[in-house]
Amino acid sequence: MRAAIVIPARDEAIAIDAVVRGARRAMPAARVIVVDDASGDCTAACAAAAGADVLRLPVHAGYAGALQAGYREALDEPVDLVLQMDGDGQHRAPDLPRLADALAGCDLVLGSRFLGPSPGYRIPGLRRAGMAACRWMAREVGGLGLTDPTSGLRALRPSIAARIADDGFPAGLTETSLLIDLHRAGFRITEIPVLMRASRGRSMHSGTAGAAHFARISWAVLGQALGRGDVPRTAEPAPAPAART
Repeated sequence: MRAAIVIPARDEAIAIDAVVRGARRAMPAARVIVVDDASGDCTAACAAAAGADVLRLPVHAGYAGALQAGYREALDEPVDLVLQMDGDGQHRAPDLPRLADALAGCDLVLGSRFLGPSPGYRIPGLRRAGMAACRWMAREVGGLGLTDPTSGLRALRPSIAARIADDGFPAGLTETSLLIDLHRAGFRITEIPVLMRASRGRSMHSGTAGAAHFARISWAVLGQALGRGDVPRTAEPAPAPAART
């Protein structure tokens, strides 16, 4: 089975070595692609030293833009599936083969920290409330009974990766509105239980940034609920890589 593992990373030098090495141990035959989102530290060098193929984006593209660039790179070669995990050490590499196996019966598999008895780490109260709201929106607007629609630990078929690589994420968001969009398009989505760790880096969803991001998700899902059709896709910034290493 030909697989590619896409890992978006920005200023993750402290964690990326262990993330890459773990992914390579878990799936030795897979191609590991780290998308360095214009980091100001040695993320790219550390990832390359650990054995990853590295795309270095010259301009900060954000999480969605880095994933889009990673999907494009993954699809440059024939693959049977694409996996993704974060570069901050939150996701556990041994779950990657389990995600790949679960993809046999569907099109997209999420690793859910809420299907088991414990998520694996303490989730701050406001963050947990935002996750609960995203679950509610996925269920009430999208008809999706998902426990963890915000999870970035995923396995997906090349057809979904190509859709996003070409057209971008709906509203530039990778979470609830994307899943509703895919479900409405006929793609099959499921979850498997996983444990996660607390992020070793600074979360992109902390403080006011987290509140702003949740507001964007809510606005996008509101548009879907009001029957405006598909959320507009934004092929937002997935700039051409400055370098491959």
